[in-house]
Amino acid sequence: MKRHKFTKWNKERFSIYASAALIVCVCVVSGIYAGSQSPSKKQIIDLESVGDDSSAYSADGEEQAAVDDENVQASVQEEETVPVATNGQTAIPSDAREGMEQAKELTETGDALAADLTGDAEVAEIVEINEEDFSVPTMAGSNSSQEAVLHFNGEDGLSWPVIGNVVMNYSMDERTYFATLNQYCYYPAVAISAEEGAPVSAAAEGKVSKVGINEEIGQYVIMDLGDGYQATYGQLANLTVEQGDKVSRSQVIGYVAAPTKYYSLEGTNIYFKLEKDGESLDPVGYFK
Repeated sequence: MKRHKFTKWNKERFSIYASAALIVCVCVVSGIYAGSQSPSKKQIIDLESVGDDSSAYSADGEEQAAVDDENVQASVQEEETVPVATNGQTAIPSDAREGMEQAKELTETGDALAADLTGDAEVAEIVEINEEDFSVPTMAGSNSSQEAVLHFNGEDGLSWPVIGNVVMNYSMDERTYFATLNQYCYYPAVAISAEEGAPVSAAAEGKVSKVGINEEIGQYVIMDLGDGYQATYGQLANLTVEQGDKVSRSQVIGYVAAPTKYYSLEGTNIYFKLEKDGESLDPVGYFK
């Protein structure tokens, strides 16, 4: 009875040993097979191709931890730094280079299409722009950058600035009586009677060189007629011109004002003086 139990235990133990041996054999065979399938050389992993969140692996295939902080900072600095080529020029990133190549291809395609549609000669005519096409014609009567030179023709004479009688004649050769001043004096102009508020016209074409006022002739306008000639209009009111204006013949430049205290006895009038190179002339000989 005891022998039978011993034999049964031995059989169970033999079965356990056999199973263990079989498992070991299977593990050994699997290990040998796996070793034959692994590469003989170590794998090299390019850390630059690994993203910030990816993990690096060693040559034996074991998984390593994520890249440490120091390597991450070095990688960020490399990305922020503009790459420089060995020849000293700034290296163009690959994505920018691809964009430039695509733009160049599109430009070349557009040029070729334009040449096919219109021809090279017509494209050249379109691109070449003549400055004369953009010149703006000068409107009649507008001030140009180079104004026409003023010219006074004595034969054309002067127009009367107002319609009236001469109450004081030009007199530079001898003294003439001045009623308001009650004395004899030289008079370099003429005083033409007119109603107060009547319009005063330009005796000739010219340019206003000065506008002013003084005690004797009140508000006045001095006009350059050209060729050294100059006309002065005095005792004016409500001027319609200002310094620098170009004035045409018979254009209204103002209106007759009330007489100053120097002409109280002569009545309302217009003071008109004509000069040539600074010397006064008798304007009556030029009135037409």
